[in-house]
Amino acid sequence: MIVSFRKAAARRKVTRLIREGVGVRERSWSFDDLDSGRRHDLATEVLSWVRGAMGTMRRPYGVDHVALALACRGADGRMLCSNALGVNRPEHFYEDGVEDRILAFFHDAVAAGSEGAGEIIAALLCLGDIAYAMEPPAAAA
Repeated sequence: MIVSFRKAAARRKVTRLIREGVGVRERSWSFDDLDSGRRHDLATEVLSWVRGAMGTMRRPYGVDHVALALACRGADGRMLCSNALGVNRPEHFYEDGVEDRILAFFHDAVAAGSEGAGEIIAALLCLGDIAYAMEPPAAAA
């Protein structure tokens, strides 16, 4: 019973911290067209931003996992598609193939109707920042 209560309390605290923006990094990029050439350049920009943002996160006890979510909004403001790349360690974003996953998302955005102008939104959740915020003040110092 006590273990269940502690898990529920921890879950509520994590939810509250995320809603307050702890560990959350966001960025958006406008585009006029997601043609093939622009997709590659934009994927490089997104990946560069992710790498830079990961460099600013805390890593208490070696907790360094991140979750990346991408979304595409059309020129009319309507959300066209979204996808999450899952929970990964930072080195994942330096491996071959990760840029291809971002490019695949852009391909899906075009298939969903992102013709013309729009916006790509990325949200990175740094789990180390949340772990750090969960620590009692004396232990987190």
